[in-house]
Amino acid sequence: MSDANLMIVMYHYVRELEQTRYPGIKGIRVSEFKAQLAYIRRNYQPVTVLDVVHNLRCGEPLPRNAALLTFDDGYLDHYTYVFPLLHEAGIQGAFFPPADPIRHGKLLDVNRIHFILASVENRWTLVDELNRSLSNYSRTHGLKTASEYWDEWGRADRFDPAEVIYVKRMLQVALPEAVRAEIAALLFRKFVSGDEQAFARELYMDMDQLRVMQRCGMYIGSHGVTHRWLDSLPPEIQREEIEGSLAFLREIGSPLDKGWVMCYPYGASDESLHGQLKEYRCAFGLTTECAMANLKTNDPLLLPRLDTNDLPKQ
Repeated sequence: MSDANLMIVMYHYVRELEQTRYPGIKGIRVSEFKAQLAYIRRNYQPVTVLDVVHNLRCGEPLPRNAALLTFDDGYLDHYTYVFPLLHEAGIQGAFFPPADPIRHGKLLDVNRIHFILASVENRWTLVDELNRSLSNYSRTHGLKTASEYWDEWGRADRFDPAEVIYVKRMLQVALPEAVRAEIAALLFRKFVSGDEQAFARELYMDMDQLRVMQRCGMYIGSHGVTHRWLDSLPPEIQREEIEGSLAFLREIGSPLDKGWVMCYPYGASDESLHGQLKEYRCAFGLTTECAMANLKTNDPLLLPRLDTNDLPKQ
């Protein structure tokens, strides 16, 4: 029997946390990933990206309790730990690396923030450091006061306390791009490392590793070029992100002619982006909305995913 429901699971860091220099990074241990794989194999039927594309485009049924595993951001963790386990189990993983870190060894803003937070036990220290830095830019960039920013962004979510969300949002979206880049680089140098390029080489996969995964049956899809909030960009820059990521996927050998997938950085998209994705024959898009996907009722460009933390780890 078939079903329109699809469990899409979202993963980021999968590593031996206690054996790394940054055990405070928010990720899943390899032992926990193995336990989740066992749970999924007992209770779900893993499917491929092409299975989902054929369902959406041709109505080909998926098995009941279908599941698709997705891995964002192109981390070396995925090649070292995830890929061998999936290959051994005969399960396809869908991997979404942004182009710039892989091609140029450029550390993403999101990862800079993750490791700043993982390196400082008292996160209020970071709030204070960030707020003190605002005074250097307030006149030239017309910034709000620290208390105004806190009132707007200092709100806990289901994963993080308010002080962590405040640091994340200030360095992701609240401040002007140039300001947040400079402050994040300053905090990274102070609390993490003075050599971002060396750090990036240790963090991300390279082109050859992605090609190996592709040849072994894994799927490599689009996560943009620069990992920016795509809904904050003008249409012409959105198009550059799409075209740049597709050129990157062609280099890896991803089969674009059969339908390709966009995984939105931060889960962010808008109507302008959706219209352009349709022009480029994007098969479906992945958000960070936490829910089971229903392929009959969900917009194919707005499929929700469950977080790894929503699955049992034992």
